[in-house]
Amino acid sequence: MATRSYLEDISSVLGSNVFTLFANLGLVVLLTRLLGTEGYGLYTALLVIPTLVVSFFQMGIRPTTVFLLGSSKENEHEIVSAMLTVLVFTSALGILFSFGAYLLTGTRGYTPMLIGMALLTIPMRLTTIYTGGVFLGKEEIPLANRMNWLTGILTLAIAGLLVFVLGLALFGAVLSLLLGNAIVALNAFFLLKKRFRIRISLHNKLILRMLGKGVFYALSFLTIQLNYRIDVVLLKVLSTPSEIGIYSLGVSVAELLWQIPLAVGVVVMSRTANSTDQQAINQSTARLLRISLVIGLALSAGIVLLSPWVVPLVFGSGYLPSVRVMQAIMPGILMIIVFRILSGQLAGAGRPDAALKAFAPALLLNVALNYLWIPQYGANGAVVATNVSYTLASVIYLFVFSRISRMPLKELFRFRKEDWNFVQRLLDAGKQRLKDK
Repeated sequence: MATRSYLEDISSVLGSNVFTLFANLGLVVLLTRLLGTEGYGLYTALLVIPTLVVSFFQMGIRPTTVFLLGSSKENEHEIVSAMLTVLVFTSALGILFSFGAYLLTGTRGYTPMLIGMALLTIPMRLTTIYTGGVFLGKEEIPLANRMNWLTGILTLAIAGLLVFVLGLALFGAVLSLLLGNAIVALNAFFLLKKRFRIRISLHNKLILRMLGKGVFYALSFLTIQLNYRIDVVLLKVLSTPSEIGIYSLGVSVAELLWQIPLAVGVVVMSRTANSTDQQAINQSTARLLRISLVIGLALSAGIVLLSPWVVPLVFGSGYLPSVRVMQAIMPGILMIIVFRILSGQLAGAGRPDAALKAFAPALLLNVALNYLWIPQYGANGAVVATNVSYTLASVIYLFVFSRISRMPLKELFRFRKEDWNFVQRLLDAGKQRLKDK
């Protein structure tokens, strides 16, 4: 039984995500200013392969760990031991797969040292992701929060030293990412080592169970991330580094809208894994979806109106074409809010197949449209393809969620007076947290 309310958990995760958001935004400003459009494009293109590989080699272990710990049917020491055993092998495989992907897509513009550092981010990021599943499964959301904001602030601080002060350019940018993730990963590992009896062994019976359930999470995560990032890969093949830099900045700023649904989705997943009241979970998820959409619409309007003035002021006039990307991609970004809220419930309930059903056809359409439109329209063509893909995936997911949860679509979008009371209580909880600090 949770000792904190939904409001407390959401305000806690949202506060952490907002802090992380500003840290990441600071990093983007720093790198776009100092690396330029081409340098920032090379940075983004270098990291897209490890990002996609991490998405797959998460192997669904994080939500599976949340599910197993939340159900309280297995020994928690054995669960953590199995999770860390899997981590050793997925980290090694992730590095090998990424190295092969670099050979296939080309390494022009990158030194062996840059590629090596990018590869080493894989085990560090996987460690943070896996261990976060333990904290969420135990409903220790503040600890999971800390790993998020600490990674962001450390990466920004180290980048300030290496890129701004020492002038190490692309090398410093990649090294700062590696060091920021490494510090947090090692800290998370030692936290687990203090609390659990860890035994790395292939004879742990839970390994196969984790992988059996996790493979569906892995496929769904990879499919989702490919939808988010395949455009960058195809821009690298079909366009120029400058176009990648312009597109990446526009998308990165637009995706800031996802911080609210990300916070909500984390809490919903943790609570669903530990709950037996399906109706209560349905009602809470629907309310959070409605509120998140309203907030997302308001924030997206602000981005559309202010971006023509803010982008050249903050990032430099060279990124003015990114304004069109930010404005044009808003419909797709708003549609993904629907998915991010609802997916938290089904992930916590052990149903990763729902996301796969929605995003697999959307991915095929995304690739086809990118190949059709990028050669002629560059970043703008990628934007339109993304909008179509995101919309299709979210609409399919809505129907899948409605069928699995047995909640009619009209109930999901029927606003009630209690929705606004919930918002007021959330704001009050946030103010109280600030006072306590």
